[in-house]
Amino acid sequence: MKDKARHDDLAAALDFSVSDDGATVSDLDALDVYAIPGAALDDPQDPVFTVANPDGSVTVTAASDGRVTQIELSPKATAMTEADLADEIVVVAGLATQDAKSAQYAYMLEAMRQQGHDDAATRDFLTRDLDLPTPEQVAAERTRIFAARHAGGHD
Repeated sequence: MKDKARHDDLAAALDFSVSDDGATVSDLDALDVYAIPGAALDDPQDPVFTVANPDGSVTVTAASDGRVTQIELSPKATAMTEADLADEIVVVAGLATQDAKSAQYAYMLEAMRQQGHDDAATRDFLTRDLDLPTPEQVAAERTRIFAARHAGGHD
């Protein structure tokens, strides 16, 4: 149920309706509303995490804190319905955010290890208290999601 709520929250953030002088626009141009000017350039040293779906139609980049900084659509995205495209963007954005969180996990684990902290206790703290996924968990989840969503070889 937690995943459903997170999915619904992310989907609500991607409402494609844009009102401009009373006219409603409902096409890919609506994505301009979600552009984050300069967000990807906040700190050139800040690592970014980019995930693309298997056919490359949707690519999402997240900053190290998990913020989505860029959404790229290939021409293949025009073959998708708006609902399917919105759903795909939400899923890929969630995966990019999880990549960023797993990098936080790896960084913090290594930093705590260097300070002499116990790996088992640190891993427990990072997953239970900070809700950070391991890189292995994120990779497995990406594989599971893409296998389920893209079965049949859309690549």
